[in-house]
Amino acid sequence: MKNIKEESKLLASLVVFRELYDVQNDVYGVIAEFLKEIIAVNGKYQFNLTEITNLLNNTYDFSIPEAVINTALRRLDLKKEDGFFIIQNMPALNKKRLAELQEKNLTSNVTLIESLFSFIATEKATTLSDSEKTKIVRSFCSFLLDDSNATDYSEYISGFAIKNKNDDNFIKSLNKIREGVILYSGIKYSNLGEIGSWQTNLTIYLDTEILFHFAGFNGELYKSLFEDFFRYVKEINDKAKKVIVRLEYFKEVKDEIENFFTKAEYIVEGKDRLNPRNTAMASVVDGCKSPSDVLSKKSDFYVFIKNNGIYESKPNNYYAQANYKYNIIDSQTIESVSGELQFDITEYLDFLNYVNIQRQKENLNSFENIGYILLTGNTRTIKIARHKKIKADDVVPLATTLNWITNKFWFKLNKGFGDGNFPASFDVIVKAQMVLSSVLNKSIGEKFDELQTKFKQGEITEEIAKSRVVKLRSQVRKPEEIGLDDISQILDVLSEDSLEQFIKEQELSKNEAKKQSKENTRLKKELIFKEEALAKEETTRIETQSELILTYEKNLSDKKEMIERLENNKNPIDKLAHKDFNNFKMKIGLVAIFLFSTSHFLAWKFGLDIMSTISWLSPLLIFLYLLIFDKEWNWNPKVFLEKKKEQYQQMKYLEFHFDIKHLNRLKEEIHPLQEEIENLKNKYRLT
Repeated sequence: MKNIKEESKLLASLVVFRELYDVQNDVYGVIAEFLKEIIAVNGKYQFNLTEITNLLNNTYDFSIPEAVINTALRRLDLKKEDGFFIIQNMPALNKKRLAELQEKNLTSNVTLIESLFSFIATEKATTLSDSEKTKIVRSFCSFLLDDSNATDYSEYISGFAIKNKNDDNFIKSLNKIREGVILYSGIKYSNLGEIGSWQTNLTIYLDTEILFHFAGFNGELYKSLFEDFFRYVKEINDKAKKVIVRLEYFKEVKDEIENFFTKAEYIVEGKDRLNPRNTAMASVVDGCKSPSDVLSKKSDFYVFIKNNGIYESKPNNYYAQANYKYNIIDSQTIESVSGELQFDITEYLDFLNYVNIQRQKENLNSFENIGYILLTGNTRTIKIARHKKIKADDVVPLATTLNWITNKFWFKLNKGFGDGNFPASFDVIVKAQMVLSSVLNKSIGEKFDELQTKFKQGEITEEIAKSRVVKLRSQVRKPEEIGLDDISQILDVLSEDSLEQFIKEQELSKNEAKKQSKENTRLKKELIFKEEALAKEETTRIETQSELILTYEKNLSDKKEMIERLENNKNPIDKLAHKDFNNFKMKIGLVAIFLFSTSHFLAWKFGLDIMSTISWLSPLLIFLYLLIFDKEWNWNPKVFLEKKKEQYQQMKYLEFHFDIKHLNRLKEEIHPLQEEIENLKNKYRLT
């Protein structure tokens, strides 16, 4: 394998970068320090911009643009003539200081990676070859650099990090690298001259998974990650005193959400099965006793995202002829990229294509200038967006992750490292939990698919299938549920290539169950007597009725809780409807004043008795106006206004997807249920 130091050179450089930032608090100042070292160590008395940029990037494994290097060079005592920079005071440059720091970090990397080798070899119970070690080092670097290209051994790397979560020096070392990554990537994709604020318009399209993160369907950790990002979006808009960063979702995403909740209804009805890997679906169906409960959760979801300023994007004719030149979908690209990534990319291209058509401009190497980007939780979409045939070099990709965009906002808003109030995405343990949860749940989902196939083909019985589904579901983990004590068990699950281990365990459980059953039978024969059986019968009768009452009371409590939640959602909608209704009444009042004035004017104009004319002409004009312009007119004004008020309410309920019929139905069910509980208690004298 290649030398570990050479493979992990960028990691060491990023730690040096991060440590220098503590002193400089300015990225240009940090780069200037690197440049000093490069110039002194290589004895460069004169050089051009391209030469020094290549030398810096090759030495430290960076990819810093020439424009950034050019600005950093201004911090040094240099003279520029005919395109060359000339050193005026070489002794002032501090030689080898950074080289020593770099070497120290490279040595630390070797120790760390050797420990990782040992951990993986122990967990896999095997000896690692040189080629395997090379893959591990590259995957470890990719893990810390947020690079999705290398995914080999990601579960073991994540497990290794979590196993060492209580080692402060270990965590501090890895988080230093992660923080260095944030600074480094900010340099590559940001306009450093405008650090501290965001001034350009940006539309961020959210996919289904990201919206579910915000709603908490995928667990508290993902919700927390979204809230970090959302906090920066609000800060940008508040500073601008208008919405310049917009959060939207495509119509196709809404279709996915509708299909998702429809499937949830089928699962609750027993018409479909819950795949253990779908944690969002498990969260939604949990506690639902009927399809109407699912509909209530769907209504809550739409109200929640709308109240937080997330809207469906307006229709756009993406396939108009004028947009053809921005189209990235073609058969040659699909075939080529699908072959390289080893999956069909067709279904993932539409959203990327929409974003590319929206951008319609050059100068896309700066995050501030892109105008549009897709925020996705789908790893395949990210891989496609970063592929060289979809994304040109140094161009901001069409799609990105929650971690990436949060880190960019953090850098752009110049949050700094001083107060320790970092986004959760900085934390290496958080990343490890996310990766391990994703790999684990994907593996369990594949085993579930295999289980369904075996059942359909008649290879296993329904009883066995059900017991294995229960076991599979018990092994699903949200990121926040993974602790250091779970690592070995999780890695064991991931090492099982099929259901064979489950089959062996199932047979063992059945044998143990038979033995236990025989023992129980023997004990029952010795212990059960006729008097006890009679007493037990009476006790059972009372317990049954008590359980029935408890069930009814639980149902009653659930309904009351649901009513309270729906009422809380209904109140702001009613306020909006009441506001619209008041506006309507004001409009009628203004019309009445106008018509009364008109009657007065006409009477005066034609020399008529003013009071007499107004008394019959004003009501006539008002009546004619309402008859012509309002189809809901009723001779009884009170009835008319009540109908109008109800009309405005119904319009608002429809707009916010609020099911008022469901709320009224729940209220109607409360009283009969209370009466039934009281009748049962009185009948059996239970309290």
